[in-house]
Amino acid sequence: MKKTQQAQSHSSFEGGHIDDYGYDRSMSALGRSPHQVRRHKRRQHRTLSAIAVIAVLAALLFLIGPRLAALFSSSPSSGSSVPAGSTAPGTATDTASGSSGTTTFLSAITTAGGETSQSTSAESTLSPAERQSRITAAGAEATQLLQGHTEGRFSIFYQSLTGGETWAYQEEEPFVAASSIKLGINTYLYTKIASGEISPDEILAYDNRAYPTGDYEGGTGTIQSMANGTKMTVRETSGLSIRISDNCGTNMVIRRLGGIDAINPWLSQISGKVDYRKEVSYTNYAGQAKNGRHRTCALDLGLQAVNLYRLWQADPDHYQPLVDDLCQTEFDFGIQKGIPADIRVAHKIGTNGTYSAENDVGIVFTSEPFVLCVMTEMASAAKAHEIQADIARIFYECQTGLTPRVE
Repeated sequence: MKKTQQAQSHSSFEGGHIDDYGYDRSMSALGRSPHQVRRHKRRQHRTLSAIAVIAVLAALLFLIGPRLAALFSSSPSSGSSVPAGSTAPGTATDTASGSSGTTTFLSAITTAGGETSQSTSAESTLSPAERQSRITAAGAEATQLLQGHTEGRFSIFYQSLTGGETWAYQEEEPFVAASSIKLGINTYLYTKIASGEISPDEILAYDNRAYPTGDYEGGTGTIQSMANGTKMTVRETSGLSIRISDNCGTNMVIRRLGGIDAINPWLSQISGKVDYRKEVSYTNYAGQAKNGRHRTCALDLGLQAVNLYRLWQADPDHYQPLVDDLCQTEFDFGIQKGIPADIRVAHKIGTNGTYSAENDVGIVFTSEPFVLCVMTEMASAAKAHEIQADIARIFYECQTGLTPRVE
């Protein structure tokens, strides 16, 4: 009975409170069979086993390392593996040189534990003019695709993380943000971790009163079923907010940051074309007049992702956990479906069935890395996911000249 009352307190209505994040589709809601869920768990177990093996090897290396170092230092043939004045692998750099447009940047690779780590790469060989030409061609193809879907409303933002070139389509139009706003909220949390203001090991306690008084919010996540006062670290809470899009976990993060009105100025400073906390009016995909708060646009979400990428490049040690979480969400639809399976995509989806909103924003780690945000509003969620994947495929193919191996 208590949960019913809490859920009712979050009913949606125009001009007032709406479910902040919506009901993002979980693994079970995506129609996965028990066999698929068991297979997912087995992969998790294998990942943990790999981490354990790595830990044992690291311990052995710690014990025998000094002896090996002493042995090799006494050998006349030993020398430095990194010449003086050079940059060691893994160093965060972002420099372009000459008219060739060759760029050194951080790219995501997969480790034995299944997480991402950073390494320097110099694979970009496109000149700025060639890159711009390819982006323009991709934009023309994307426009043709979107204009063929008169049954929906769309907002797109693309930015090359190599040269900074952008392409956009109705990028300032307001859409319900849903869970896609969690990328920006958690990025703000990690700026506090990086500055030392918040420890990732700090303990948070779940308050099961309805948000905004407490943390409870129906929809996606597991924390809502936990006992009042359940404790978890900041790192664990943020991880749930991103990986399974836990609504209560997000509200716990918001509370630790001082409330959404303390976070919103930072979001708006990055990009605030549509103020998340101000009521806006617009016409939806069905031609109906709508108004309300908790809206955003593709420009704002896209620049939040660009900001995260830049923070990660400058300080990978602090921001790597957030990038890992975004690369390991349980949601297998959206822009990543238009990208080859072996390419890392750090993304955050957001769905709200009440408003027919299906959003996705992410960083695609190719040799020409880019940010893409695709916001949709249409009756069919399945068709919206197709469009998101198609837009991602168009920009991936035009930038790389390759045909993606889509699963």
